[in-house]
Amino acid sequence: MSIKKISFPYYKLKKGENLKTVSKKFGVDSTKILLDNHLSPKQIKEGVFIKIKTDN
Repeated sequence: MSIKKISFPYYKLKKGENLKTVSKKFGVDSTKILLDNHLSPKQIKEGVFIKIKTDN
């Protein structure tokens, strides 16, 4: 029996990252990130897990 690796759909923000840098890094609109996670821009800070959907 083999073990299949499941990708983790969340990304943990590192020190110095913000909404602008994450949206540029993954090529996803920043508004889409906020709406998918039900967050405000002030809640995007170091240590927060955010879900990033790259497919439509």
